[in-house]
Formats: sequence, C-alpha cells, structure tokens
Amino acid sequence: MPTNQESESQNLNSVLVPRSVKPPFVVLRFLLAAAGISAWRSLKNAIKVLIGRKTSFNENSLFLRQYVLHLTGLRPIRKITCTGLPSEGAGSQALMVMNAINFARSFGLAYVHTPFTQIQHAERPMQEWATAWESLFNLGAGEALCGVDRRGAVNFSYNFTDLDLCFGWRCRGDELADRFKAIIPEFRHKYYLNKVYLNNAPPATHEVTVAVHVRRGDVSPVDPGYFTSNETILRTVTAVRSILDARKTNYRIRLYSQGKSADFEDLSQAGVELFLDADALWTMQELIEADILIMAKGCFSYYAALISDGIKIFEPETLSGDDFLPSWKWRSLSPTESSVPCRADGSFDHALFERQLLLVIQAKANAAVKLPPADSDQKSINERTVPYS
Repeated sequence: MPTNQESESQNLNSVLVPRSVKPPFVVLRFLLAAAGISAWRSLKNAIKVLIGRKTSFNENSLFLRQYVLHLTGLRPIRKITCTGLPSEGAGSQALMVMNAINFARSFGLAYVHTPFTQIQHAERPMQEWATAWESLFNLGAGEALCGVDRRGAVNFSYNFTDLDLCFGWRCRGDELADRFKAIIPEFRHKYYLNKVYLNNAPPATHEVTVAVHVRRGDVSPVDPGYFTSNETILRTVTAVRSILDARKTNYRIRLYSQGKSADFEDLSQAGVELFLDADALWTMQELIEADILIMAKGCFSYYAALISDGIKIFEPETLSGDDFLPSWKWRSLSPTESSVPCRADGSFDHALFERQLLLVIQAKANAAVKLPPADSDQKSINERTVPYS
C-alpha cells in the first residue's frame, strides 16, 4: 500500500480533473455578459473602420466562440497560449506566462508559446526590448510556437478567470499553487538554458552577495501595498550586515532602484552600494544571482525570487495579500525553505536567517576550490557592474 507521501506525489503528478458541469444559470450569465462585451467591442471596431482608425483584436469574441464550441463538444479547448497584457511590465508578463504553462500542465492541455511583443517601461525600441526579455526569461524553450491562427488556442492572459467555466479551477487554488511550486525548477532550467554558465548555474564568488531591490519610480508612500520606506529597508539591511559581520564573512551589499543618490543617502552611509537607473535586464540577473535577495513588493522581485537559488527576505503580504494581484491567487506560494519572512518594520527571525546563511557559506566553501584567484574573480565582478550616474 502506498505511503501518504507517495499518494500525495501521485495526486500531484496526475492531471486535474475538470469539475462537473456548472449550473445552467452560471453558464447563461457568462454567455449573456460575454456576448454583450463582444458586441460592444465589435461596434467600436466598426466605428474605427469608418473613421479610418486602426482596429483592435477582439479577445472576448474569440473566447466566446471557443467556449461555445467547447460547451457543445464540437471543438473542445485543447491549447492555451499567453500573449501577455501590453500594460504590464516584464516581471508581470513573465509570471502570467508561467501561470499559463502551469494551468496547461495541470489540466492536460498543450501550451503553445507566443513570444513577447510589447512590455511596459521600455528602455530600448519596443521590438528590441521585448526580444531581450524573451531571451532572458526563455520561457518558450522546448514549447511549440503558437501559429498566426489562434482559433484553437485560448489566450490565458485575457481569459484566466473565465476558464473556470471550462475547467473549474477557481476553488482549487491550493492545488494549483502546489503544482506551480513543483514546476519552478522547470522555469529555472529554462532561464539558465541559454546562459553561458557551467552546469546551468551562475558563477560562484569569493564573497556573499546581497541584492536589495527597492521599488521606486512608479510608486510613492501613498501606495503602501507596493512602497517600502528607506527606514524599513535600512532595518533589514542593518540586521543582515550585523549577522554577516559576526560571522566574519566577506560580503557586498548592493541596492538596485531608480532615482538619485540623495534619495538613498541613509543606506549609502550604511555601506550599501547604489546602482540606480541601471539596465533593467542586467538588474534582473543581479537579483536572481545574488546569494541574498531583499525583495521589493512587485512582480519584478517576485520573478527573480522564484528563479533564485539564494535566500529571499520578503514581506509575506507581497506574496499573499489581497492587495497584491488578487486575481492570481494560486501563485501566492507558501515560503520555501530558503525564504525568510520579515515584519512590516523590516525586522525578521535572525535564527531562521542564520540557518540559511550557514548553508550558503558551506556551499561557497565547497565551491572555493574551483574558483579563480581573488583578483581574477574581482575583475569578473567589475566587468558585470553597471555603475549609477
């Protein structure tokens, strides 16, 4: 007879079975609402044609047709893709694709990849910007491409809530969260697959690297759900620094954000190196490859933390609070063994952190025999550095 652990593993590896058919009034309500939205957007497109403006693709109409065909059994939904939401940044769009892949795997569907075409906060021409993020995340590795004709593939990014009618996931967030957690190694493998790293891992260093991501630019103190004060960050950094000093550990603490150096004077005086308005793709790599990541509130930090093998210090509400992306509950993962939750004032459990730090230090010691001389290692670090101006 299988053990409880074996049974849980078998349950996780099996495909989620769709729920029973929804009550007729739920289906009817959706059909009426979807038809209304579809008609309105079709009318808007017709008006645009008359006045000579460019029309927009009607995702609602496409999904309405897909759902009706699925409901009648004429053409069941077999494929899912994810075009991303043009209004979102790189981290948010990557997480949406990751959730689409997880959803497809969970319900035995085929995921067909659609490369990024438009991502907010562009620092380069849009095509170059989107292509650069596509290459960095590498989420399409090993996946079939979505063709021009998308009639057979549901666009997850526009319809993830309505897919409940087809597959019944809305009340199964815990199951999808477990599956998402289990699939993270696949996303990590995709990320490193096209990087010039030995054994699909970032190069080891002689020192412990601490990355502090501070969200600024698009948030302010009036946005407490996304903003973390310098005072709070300084308390976290000071505690980390104190523990590292007590262990006589060589380390470097770097802060990545937007703004002017005067905005972070208190942190700079505490010995934190500032990297402000640096290239976003380089910044993402720095966050992922750090031994310790002090997270900001947002998808950029969240993606980095999921891919990172290091210690992650985060505010729990960043992952599970009602103010943080409430529509995607299943990606609110419970802390892993390498996560250290901190309190609203920036303090955290020192004993928990030190246990994780010991593992990091031991891993570095084991890798030390394979490292080049210290001068060579420092040269490598400097070559990857983008100083702030």
